[in-house]
Amino acid sequence: MRRTTYINLSRKCDFRRFYCRAGVSPAIERLTHAGETPALHSEVQKQAAFGITPEGGRAPRNACATSQMLNRSMKKLLTLVAALALSLPAVRADVVLSSIISNGMVLQRGVKAPVWSWADAGEEVTVEFGGQVKKAMPGPDRKWMVELDPLEASATPRRMSISGKNKILLENILVGEVWIAAGQSNMDWTFHQIDPAEREFAESQKENPFIRAFHVHKNLKAGIPMDDTAGVWKDAAQMVAGPNSVSAVGFFFALDLAKSLGIPVAILDVNWGGQKIEPFLAPEGYKAVGLPFKEPDRSVFTGPQAPPNGLKTAFNVPRNQYGNAENFIYNAMVAPLAPYAVQGTIWYQGESNRGSEDYLKKLQALSAGWSQVFRVKDMPLLMVQIAPFDYSKGKDLSASLLADTIWAAQYQAADTIPGVAVVPIHDTNIDITNIHPTHKRPVGERLAAAALKNQYKKSGVVASAPRFQSATREGSRVVVSFSGILNGLTTSDGQAPSWFELSSDGAAFVPAQAELKANTVLVSAESIPEPKFVRMGWCDIAIPNLKDKDAWPVFAFPSQPVVQPVQRQEKTRTP
Repeated sequence: MRRTTYINLSRKCDFRRFYCRAGVSPAIERLTHAGETPALHSEVQKQAAFGITPEGGRAPRNACATSQMLNRSMKKLLTLVAALALSLPAVRADVVLSSIISNGMVLQRGVKAPVWSWADAGEEVTVEFGGQVKKAMPGPDRKWMVELDPLEASATPRRMSISGKNKILLENILVGEVWIAAGQSNMDWTFHQIDPAEREFAESQKENPFIRAFHVHKNLKAGIPMDDTAGVWKDAAQMVAGPNSVSAVGFFFALDLAKSLGIPVAILDVNWGGQKIEPFLAPEGYKAVGLPFKEPDRSVFTGPQAPPNGLKTAFNVPRNQYGNAENFIYNAMVAPLAPYAVQGTIWYQGESNRGSEDYLKKLQALSAGWSQVFRVKDMPLLMVQIAPFDYSKGKDLSASLLADTIWAAQYQAADTIPGVAVVPIHDTNIDITNIHPTHKRPVGERLAAAALKNQYKKSGVVASAPRFQSATREGSRVVVSFSGILNGLTTSDGQAPSWFELSSDGAAFVPAQAELKANTVLVSAESIPEPKFVRMGWCDIAIPNLKDKDAWPVFAFPSQPVVQPVQRQEKTRTP
């Protein structure tokens, strides 16, 4: 007889007995005591095993446990017991669902949408959604996958059934646009850390039915790609609830995109503060751009081994699972999400790579690798230009290491990698003594504008910034021209254009005076009568005031050669 299991992760589970019942949740207890072998969702397994609530926080301690912290040996024992609890249902259960295949998910419209999970080998699985019926047979690794035909966008919650020997019903599924939101702390920052007015605005949107997020729990490591990860789908109210809310930049991006498109928008929230780009890279990306890929060091393996044919699932442990690898974030937090159908990625990372001469190469690897694993040709990768910051703490105000390595790589990536774009944010009330700008709403909205123009081809969207085009010397002055101007140039403070510099040799630059003339800037410096090079804002703390009248700031630019006037030669008279 086929059993039907309703998976409802929107309800809070009672974990008061977690510590004294060796990781068995009340939901599992009830089903087991009733004599059933439930078709468990892997997120429920992880909640039971590791005390992770559906909201992403830690489970409260059992009343029967002491109020003191468990000692180290007990923690190790609980980790081992938790791992065993994780593996047992996979053996007993008919179907184990991937964390991302769950209630409240948003499916990408307009493309084939993969749906996958695990079942007993040889057990045919049927997926029904939106009038479609798809069947699959698990392989020896127990994994099965179907692809739904392209779907129309829909904000009407619908049900999906997944059946084998048993039947699972997933509720509240929408169809719209799905984007990955990834990066380090500035993408990771949530609402309790941002500008109070922006936080208040976000909280006013908690009833918005069009925005959702799959929130991957933070700080998950693995030495090899995992089958599944620890995460949960959240609606708008859960997205803004603290302390375990989602990326503020990602939220504002989704909100603005949903408003403009009139359809549901979701983000896959994958962030880790203080991390370099390397932990996010897929092995496929290394290979695509010719970077050497170091195999994981299994000699440092810590944590539980997966049982034969068991699922390798990422979860919080003190040290690495399945060895140590440079791309541990990809293995634990990104690989388990693929090949979920997505439109693209918004990326806010680079502070930790300041000084990396190969950052462009790593951006190429990120784009190539994620494009491959998520099956999106030339995946849109919309980057945030890293904000100005005084890394020297006042000791070297002319330092340009961030500009020379990260900004330069971001600009070049936008020019050379298909699907890649960069948005400037130095005009968003930046404090150069705070590496975490508090104004996240304009960042998310600027990324949304780039997506609307580049991916959705919306007309009338301002989604570009003027860029340096040419520099020509006229006497002792340099005339600087720009491309990408929409409605003329101005300055944000009504003053003369700032942060222009001139040089006679391209090495030593001096501050210069600048004035607007139509859509050009005239630049001069008394100490440089014959300028040969010009630059603007190419300094880690620079916040230039030059902008388009439509409110996007002009991109800073490094040293550029100045076209010199043609020297006229007098003809020699013949006697």
